[in-house]
Amino acid sequence: MKKFSILFIVIALVSITSLQAQFTIRLAGGYAGPGLQNNESVLGPKVDPSTPQVDALVPMANINDSAKTYKQVHGSYGTGANVTLGVGYMFNKFIGIDLGISYAHSADISSYQVRQLSPFPQYLYATTTSFSYALAIAPSLVISAAKTKWKVYPYGRFGIILPVAGKLTDNLSINTPYQTTYGQPGGSPIDFRNTPFFLGTHTNVQLVTEGEISLGFGGAVGVAYRPLPFMNVFVELNGQYLNVKGKSSTVTRWDVDGVSVLPTASTPGGTTTTRSVYRTQINYVDQLTAQSNNAQYNSSYDPTKPKQDARPVSPGSNLGFNVGVTFFLSKKTLKKKDDSAAKK
Repeated sequence: MKKFSILFIVIALVSITSLQAQFTIRLAGGYAGPGLQNNESVLGPKVDPSTPQVDALVPMANINDSAKTYKQVHGSYGTGANVTLGVGYMFNKFIGIDLGISYAHSADISSYQVRQLSPFPQYLYATTTSFSYALAIAPSLVISAAKTKWKVYPYGRFGIILPVAGKLTDNLSINTPYQTTYGQPGGSPIDFRNTPFFLGTHTNVQLVTEGEISLGFGGAVGVAYRPLPFMNVFVELNGQYLNVKGKSSTVTRWDVDGVSVLPTASTPGGTTTTRSVYRTQINYVDQLTAQSNNAQYNSSYDPTKPKQDARPVSPGSNLGFNVGVTFFLSKKTLKKKDDSAAKK
């Protein structure tokens, strides 16, 4: 008798579900800010003439050696605009699943640096602009409070965030004296174009960082208005918690007064030397040892191979809003749509 009761309940649930089940297509777009706690450090290329031979991705900061000030820049690469295409399946009016595919482009994050070219009395002036883009998939559970005759109803969506593609780009613009004389009359001219500075009157740098596959959590609560059986429009408050680990960084541009000094570039007249592979590519690892290809830990490092460095983490959390439309596809809703068209 007990087995029969359980079987009856299962059959009844399946029958109810099959009558109310619907496929869904969701289109949405919106904007997000950094979230309630805007205290995460964002990343940028190191600008420190006291150790010009060390290239790294470090916490971005506003630095002024002349005024003796330092302030880290906080934010999130989750800040910015996004668009989403979601496909799902509602088992009944109250519960379903959704698979969202989102593209997000962050807002620009900027900083400035005034750094002394120690031991020389001159200063360089630099600005850094950082942004990212990401493609992510988000499987989630959908819970709706839609009763039979309600046209306005609340809902929630909760699941995981899985970035599958994207890059972080840092653009650096540096202005500095081309040549100078150190200290006192009769001193030797200094040409900053050569190693280790690789700086001209104007230098443009671009550093592109790729991330590893990372896992985050996201959700949304919203209100939907369903004017037609096969469609609703909605507005929602959504957020995510996400940190993306760095996989590698590559200097894709280093132009000194219009001349590239990357390893693959040809420098006319031999006026400048090129940066080595070690100073152009960085592979990130979880631990540095005496065997790592890192000059600070291994005096026998190989400059013809990419540098190994400690893995950085980029903040991607946010809190924002989306607006959009959802289409419900089932025999029942499509039949109602056809009937409405026929009556007209």
